[in-house]
Amino acid sequence: MAISLLPRIAIGSNSDGLTIKLTHRDSPKSPLYQPNVSQSKRTENLILQSIARAIHMAYHDQDSNATKNFNSNALRSKVDYQKHSLFMAQVGIGTFRSSLSNSSSISYFLHLDTGSSLIWTQCEGCRAPGHHCFHQKQPIFPDLRSYSYRKLVCDSRHPLCFPGKCLRGFCTYHEEYFDNSSSEGFLASETFTFESISSSTTQKETVQNIVFGCGFDQTNMDTYGDEGNIAGVLALGWESHSLLNQLGSRAQGRFSYCLQVPDINNHMQNTLLQFGSDIPNISPSLAKTTDLLKYNTLNHAYFVNLLDISIAGSRLRIPLKYFSRRSRNNRSGTVIDSGSSYTTMVKPAYDLLEQAMANYLSRVAPGLTRVEMPGAFRLCYQRIRGGGGEGFSNLPNVTFHLSPFQEAELRVQPQGAFYVSGTRREYFCLAVLRSSLPYEHGGLNIIGAYQQTNQRFIFDVSRMKLIFGQEDCTRNA
Repeated sequence: MAISLLPRIAIGSNSDGLTIKLTHRDSPKSPLYQPNVSQSKRTENLILQSIARAIHMAYHDQDSNATKNFNSNALRSKVDYQKHSLFMAQVGIGTFRSSLSNSSSISYFLHLDTGSSLIWTQCEGCRAPGHHCFHQKQPIFPDLRSYSYRKLVCDSRHPLCFPGKCLRGFCTYHEEYFDNSSSEGFLASETFTFESISSSTTQKETVQNIVFGCGFDQTNMDTYGDEGNIAGVLALGWESHSLLNQLGSRAQGRFSYCLQVPDINNHMQNTLLQFGSDIPNISPSLAKTTDLLKYNTLNHAYFVNLLDISIAGSRLRIPLKYFSRRSRNNRSGTVIDSGSSYTTMVKPAYDLLEQAMANYLSRVAPGLTRVEMPGAFRLCYQRIRGGGGEGFSNLPNVTFHLSPFQEAELRVQPQGAFYVSGTRREYFCLAVLRSSLPYEHGGLNIIGAYQQTNQRFIFDVSRMKLIFGQEDCTRNA
């Protein structure tokens, strides 16, 4: 049987774009939502998620060599789901004409990951003797009962088959993570269905021949999400297997998002993921452009060239070596990632930022009292009632200077640079984390989602450019 190599849009609008809803893990509409969790506990969980994801991104590999020498006890506590992404998308997979589903596909929540490129979910083959499934609430994908499921044949020379990875004549994949969990299975083509949002309407968009990993053996995974609510990964990295590249002309090699500032309870809101012609333009007077960098075939994250950091317009002159790649294959450098809650920095760079911020605040607000907040950030203060304001007042901007210098400044407003809490909003912390990885071990800096709020980001992967500019992201909800 001949298999078409290119995805096809089967149903939907006539535009060349696509817009799908992203659900934040702590949104009331999320399957992971826990209504009785306090603000402080929710923030602590997001901090753990950021730390774990930093390790995951530094050591995520499609081969096992990178993970064997890593001690996963570097985490303060091992919580399986914490390494995964901040946002998820609901995706229909397959074509069924039976009681398996009320629609023609089965709907799953998949973690959106801009740091990897292989889409995968587990399939019924994991129930076979000697194989392993993780617990999930939705039915495990019944691949052999889907009318549109086709395994990729090794001798078909399909461009998305991994060289030399075959089993019984079919193409395979192997994804391994820092904690020695892994997913292994066949590569197959399948029909994916998205709920596309256009102005005030929602319609189903069916994309045929999407290549994904159909996992028949998931090891060391009790769940792939809190209590089995997440079924796998929807990948948006730069490599050819990602959803972005498989959408072809529909995406035009571009995707975009605009993240809202968290509400008073530190809830980040849902947002839209837009492709191709659905992406709004950024005002030319606000648009900044920097290069997206890629270093090797194993890490598909979006690296940027970070040059320095400023506080209230004053440069810190942090040595460039702490931000840059120390060799082509070393796990270092700076990544921009919507899947990490908070920015994480290597210890020497973070220590310089923390000291500079402490010095700045002691000058402009000498009445502040430094406090420790268990399970929270390192640099925290309490305001004295009647002095020093409340909330985000009198707090400085923090600017990430990207290349080229003075032309690509990512200016983070206080609402994205600080975390505020307390019944009178009298406590605040610098919302940046110090990496738990030794710098000598290949420390990675990550500019996280909290620091990306109220900015539109356009990832033009066809040109390897990141375009960004300030925007009121409530319009993107």
